[in-house]
Amino acid sequence: MSSHFSPKSLAFYGVAIGSVTVLFLATTRYGQAHLQAPKAIEGDYAIAPGTLPGCLGDRPLTLSIQQSGIYLTGTLLANDADDRTVRIAKERPSLTGRWNSQELTLSGSLSHIPQCSGTVEIQGAIQNNTLTGTAQLDALMPPIPFTAQWQEAPDATEGEAH
Repeated sequence: MSSHFSPKSLAFYGVAIGSVTVLFLATTRYGQAHLQAPKAIEGDYAIAPGTLPGCLGDRPLTLSIQQSGIYLTGTLLANDADDRTVRIAKERPSLTGRWNSQELTLSGSLSHIPQCSGTVEIQGAIQNNTLTGTAQLDALMPPIPFTAQWQEAPDATEGEAH
């Protein structure tokens, strides 16, 4: 019966395990030092009436943003939207975009705003809970600057009956 612990086998497995360990440690240290998660910007942002162009300008709106890393989805809703519309909009956001280098871009349809059709593109930056950016209805209109303020989310347990 031959021995499974020959010096050649032990050296081979020792070098293989050691190499994997060193590579894992180097990768972990690099990741901890150089890779950072993007800033969390998820939430609802209140837009004052008269700030946005066209059919959006005559009512208070809320831009609701959901975030997964750098990828964003969102919905633009009138503040007086009924609960059903809000629920549908949260389940199927009409805007998609990215959060890249402290700049956000969202674009999509205005399907959840009554009397509004077409597309919107929103670009901006968030600083101190304030979104400052531009909104462009359809591609033919010029971008209009606006600001929106982050809103504290209402307590999820309020208004729920068990």
